[in-house]
This record gives sequence, structure tokens and C-alpha cells, in this order.
Amino acid sequence: MKKFFAILATLCLLLGAVSVHADEAAATAAEPLSVTLDVLNRGADAFYGCDVNISIKDFIALGFEFGDACNVVLENELYRYEFKSVPFYNGYYTKTGDPLLCGYGYAIKENRGEDYQYTRTDYPYLRFCYNNREMWNLLHLTTDMKCTITLVKQGGYEYEQKLVGGLTYSKNFEDYEAKNGFTKEEVFANFRAVKSEAIKENVLFRSASPFDNANNRAPYVNELAKANGIDYVLNLADSQKKIDQYKEKEVWAQLDYAQQLLDNDQVCLMAMSAAYEGAAYQSALVKGLNSALAHNATKILFHCTEGKDRTGFVGVLLESLCGATYEEMRNDYMVTYDNYYSLTEASDKTAFDYIVELKFNDMINYLLTFDATLEAQGDGTYDLASVTPENYAAAARNLLSKAGMSEENIEALIALLKK
Repeated sequence: MKKFFAILATLCLLLGAVSVHADEAAATAAEPLSVTLDVLNRGADAFYGCDVNISIKDFIALGFEFGDACNVVLENELYRYEFKSVPFYNGYYTKTGDPLLCGYGYAIKENRGEDYQYTRTDYPYLRFCYNNREMWNLLHLTTDMKCTITLVKQGGYEYEQKLVGGLTYSKNFEDYEAKNGFTKEEVFANFRAVKSEAIKENVLFRSASPFDNANNRAPYVNELAKANGIDYVLNLADSQKKIDQYKEKEVWAQLDYAQQLLDNDQVCLMAMSAAYEGAAYQSALVKGLNSALAHNATKILFHCTEGKDRTGFVGVLLESLCGATYEEMRNDYMVTYDNYYSLTEASDKTAFDYIVELKFNDMINYLLTFDATLEAQGDGTYDLASVTPENYAAAARNLLSKAGMSEENIEALIALLKK
């Protein structure tokens, strides 16, 4: 009998041990994927977010995937910020002011868990930011903060990621071709005259940077600016410090026209962030436009790095000021997506419409807040079908005026650009 109870006791101990291990395993399995990282610095691009101390490749290796929904906490002894259901994207696919984790430059793969191809070298670290808003400054972020990222829904934004996640581009000139009346050089350089029935021909141009060769486009923009007789440049992206850094690169010797424009004081260095809603962006723009007028410019080129985000809003503003239609402004804006990504309404209407709503209409709806005669809908947007070119022109004029541009200079700018 004693032997029986001894065996029974042993079995109970074994079953108890198995139960404990099972509970521990279940608890471990239930723990969400999470990582706590150091905040390194303000991101070194126009979006003014924060870099965190992990490469995009290593973040993916932990088990996170593009299209995941994550909770993010930023904190130190003074501040704690918590963000719910933040998307992890390989591009800036949120609306203005919405947070995202950005691994810019990785080409997505079809199946989860496959290797990702790194196509650019701009982002050595994972970045957490607002889209087109200065998170670092607005939240008083500092390098003593910790950033905790927790997976809350695998593939929570998978649809959006797959829809436009393939929008990565090559830095190789040979990968491009002439199309839609543009030469191969113009397509690669994202260089064009802004076209509208409301704007004079060959007065206003936009492009990628003729100074910053990070994407191998500067020499091509340099030659096109020279060929088109550009006599003033609104450099939305750079400071003098950055220009000095570019001059140390071997490629600078090819940028003779860019150097000539700098030497002749025909460039305004504006060093703008992507936060087009902000006073700093708008006052810098007014400074640049005033400078162009003071230098009696007749052919103005405006650019950022790619000629896409900061350049995009300046294009919308100046076209609106002259009375361009919604369709003209949209078409001009989306040429950039054709140039870089071969995305057109014909190639992929769903993705095209998504970008128009996400990017272009976001800019348009913000601009229209400057026309007091219009009434926003319940979601803060406007019925764009009922908005007229006169509304766009009034909104653009009011924005420039509130940003500090004199009525005299607004009229001079209109006289320069408008047919």
C-alpha cells in the first residue's frame, strides 16, 4: 500500500510539473512581439521624426513585417507618449499628421517571411514619425527617450501596404525610358515645366535636386536647367551647410550650372521640412518667392530632393494662385509617380486613386481651409466637385498673405506666372 501511494505521489508531482511547464509555455506564447529601443536623433530628412537604434533589416528579422499594426510608446522621465495601431510601411503611406513606422526603401515581397530587398541607402535606421508634420519638435523628443514597439495585429495594414508598397525606384539612369512627350533625361530627373491653361509656358519648372546627388539625378537636372535657361532656383531642401557637403563630392565637378547659379546669387536656400502646414515652411516659401521677384527671375525652378513632397505642395500652391483647375494640378502632381514608379491611372487605377486621395487631396483640402467662403464637410474635407479655380486662387492668395507676403508681391508673382 505504501508503494502504491509513493507511485501515486510521484505521478502527481510529474503531472504538476508538466502542468507548470505547459502554463509557462502558454504564457510565453501569449506574449506579444515587442522591442524597446533607444531614440537616436531627429531623422535626418524632411520629416523630422526620430530614428531608433535598429536597422530596418534587423527590425524585420525580429518578426515584424510591412503592413503590421503596432503600438508605440515614447518615454523618458518627463514625457510619455502612446500611439495605438501604428502602421509599419516601406513608404509614407499615411495622411498628414498620422504616425507611422517607416522602413523607406525596402521592396516588399509577396509572402510573409521572405527576404526583403533593400533598394536605397537613405534610412540606415527604423524611423518613427508623423507624415508631413514635425514630430521631433512638436513632442519635444530627446535622445534620452526609449521607444517601445509592440505588434498588435499582424498584417493590420496589409491591404494598404500591398496596394502601394511596390513604389520603390531605381537610381540607375538606364532603368528609365522616354515617355509621354518627356525625354529619358527628363523622366529620370523628374524635370518638367508646369503646364496649365492658367500658367505661362516655360516660366515655372520643377524637378529633383540639381545639388544633392543622393539619387544620382543631380547631373541630369543640372544639364536640363542649363538647357532651359533657368535663372532662379528655389531650393526647398538645403542649407548652406548641406551645399558645402555636396561640394566635397566628386560629382560636384559635373554640376557647373548649379555652381554658376550659386555664384551669381540665383539660388534661395530654404531648408524646409515636409510640414507644409507649418509656419516655418510657409514663411520660408514666402522668403524664397520674394527673393525670386527681387532678382527679376523669368524662369524659376523649384525642387526638394526628389521633387515629390515639398515640391508637390509648392506646385499646388502656385498653380492654384494662377487659377489652375483641379484636374490640371492633379495631373501635374501625378507625373512624378509616373516618372519614379511608372504608376498611372491606366497602369493601376486603384493604387493611383489611393495616392491621389492620400497625398494630393490631402494637400488640396488643407489649402482650401484658407478660403473662408467654403464650408468643410463633417470629416473636415471639402466637396471638391463644387470647388472652383477661383476658390483655389483665393485660398492660395490668403495663405501667402497670412505667411507674410505683401499684396504688391503677390500681384507681382501672379503677373510673372499667370497667362
